[in-house]
Amino acid sequence: MSSGEDSGERNPFAPPPPGAPDQPWSPRVPQPPASGGRPDGPPDGERPQPPQWGPRPEPGPQGPRLDLSDPAHRAARNALLSGFAALLTALFSLFWISFPLALLAVWYAVTVLRAPAEPVSDPFAPRPVRPQVPAALSALLTGGLALVMSLGAFALQFAYHDYLDCVNSAITKEGVHSCGNDVPTWVTTLYEGPAE
Repeated sequence: MSSGEDSGERNPFAPPPPGAPDQPWSPRVPQPPASGGRPDGPPDGERPQPPQWGPRPEPGPQGPRLDLSDPAHRAARNALLSGFAALLTALFSLFWISFPLALLAVWYAVTVLRAPAEPVSDPFAPRPVRPQVPAALSALLTGGLALVMSLGAFALQFAYHDYLDCVNSAITKEGVHSCGNDVPTWVTTLYEGPAE
């Protein structure tokens, strides 16, 4: 039975020869043969390489992100938060809180949208979308909607003040229904619910 020493190749799993110095452990990396590759194997250029460790780049282009060190980006973030808070409080009929939040969101959004864009070297090249513009537009939409709801509620309370006082001071259902004799039906439906 022949061993690997007869063919000139050393068995990598064989123990080291007696008297050999100790060597530190190192991972095995396949080495290309000196003769240019085996005839039955892949060419040297197509030999699989060991995996490279480290963070992999995410596929696709990265979208623009808000940079909180930039005052315009901070204003866009504040506008977005104020707009959503104003709309949420308006949906819960907290109009005294929603109104100033909506004003703040609209003011921040208009400030961001009026900020001049950065100059470009090529005037014919398409300008990239500034990352604070979508946030400012969303804040303008939510803040404007909350502002309209708050102003509508204040206008109703001012126009039908006597009716609302009558509804709040009424004790029975009949007393509540008697308050709405001189107001439109949609107002009584809004404050009293649909008629049974």
